[in-house]
Amino acid sequence: MLTLSRSVTRAASGKEPLPPAFASWAAQGIRPRRASVSMLAGIPGSHKTRIMLNALVNMGVPTLAFSTDSDMDTVSSRLLAIATRHPTTVTEEWLRTKPAQCAQHLAKYDFIRWDFRPDPTLDDVWHGLYAYHETEGRYPDQTVIDIASDVGHDTGDEWGSLRDLMRQAKVIARETGTHLWLVHHCSDSSSTKKPCPRRADIHGKVAAIPELIVTCGTDANGALYAAPVKNRHAKASADAEIKIPMHLDAETSYVGDHSEPLVSAYVTPGNGWNQQGEDW
Repeated sequence: MLTLSRSVTRAASGKEPLPPAFASWAAQGIRPRRASVSMLAGIPGSHKTRIMLNALVNMGVPTLAFSTDSDMDTVSSRLLAIATRHPTTVTEEWLRTKPAQCAQHLAKYDFIRWDFRPDPTLDDVWHGLYAYHETEGRYPDQTVIDIASDVGHDTGDEWGSLRDLMRQAKVIARETGTHLWLVHHCSDSSSTKKPCPRRADIHGKVAAIPELIVTCGTDANGALYAAPVKNRHAKASADAEIKIPMHLDAETSYVGDHSEPLVSAYVTPGNGWNQQGEDW
């Protein structure tokens, strides 16, 4: 057992904030923290995976990612698209025709370790963390499960498995010190709030465990928004009244702060992608 006076004097004893996922989120107090659980939720087609992928790139910390919803080629083509602002239709072709060059430029994202099995169990998640610790000598700063409801269906009860995951999520975060991101679904019905669902719209009523919950979605014009519906460290609105506009370029899988200046749709020569005269 510990006394608080002793524990707070130990190095890194607190839930240290990680680098911001987006500057606009940080301005609203949305700062993922080590040893805690966060959730990103939205209806199908609300760009959850694109948001998460850009967040991981921006944060740049050692990460273990369980991608149940997207396979290796999809994630690779999206990362290439984010890096180069070329459409994924182009980067998908690069994976087939220029694999060596793709590998060279994807190496900048090797701070993310991937597991692409579509139906991992809770044991798989724990074993993945143990394996990471075995090879790196430490647990990852961040762990991502996209999609949470895909984890562990041994009993055939999706909601029971989801509740098991939520109970284990807190244990995973506290025992390993990792920040655990869970990507999850919201109900898609006429009563679901648009563009960003309310906290009550989250599937399975599993909002109790995460310290931070952000919902996301698009309006009738296709504009993307994010909303903090739970945040133990800053202001939030369970009814998604705090909406943060985001810049979305779905063609290149890029999500950024709305205030960012528009970037060229294509990378110019001389920045590392076309220095050898290749037609990239």
